[in-house]
Amino acid sequence: MFLPKRKPKDYDCGLNLDLMIEALPRIQDEQKRVEYAKRIVGLIKQSHISWVDENGCSEEAWTHFYRLAEYDPRDYGIQNPYEVDGVDDAL
Repeated sequence: MFLPKRKPKDYDCGLNLDLMIEALPRIQDEQKRVEYAKRIVGLIKQSHISWVDENGCSEEAWTHFYRLAEYDPRDYGIQNPYEVDGVDDAL
């Protein structure tokens, strides 16, 4: 019934962030999956405010998200805006 206890991969973000990242591939709708990934990156930005520039952008937060995921987010339609010349609009 309960999830096994484990340490979070990122102590600042906590275990709930790990669970969100694990849940991402199970979201069927690609648009909702992308929105959810941006929410995840937004939480990373809030936890690591020193990584965020004055415009609210953070290449390090996106890199951290890709590092934490045990899968390649690109396989699920999640593109790092810094790799594809996109806009970092994760809040």
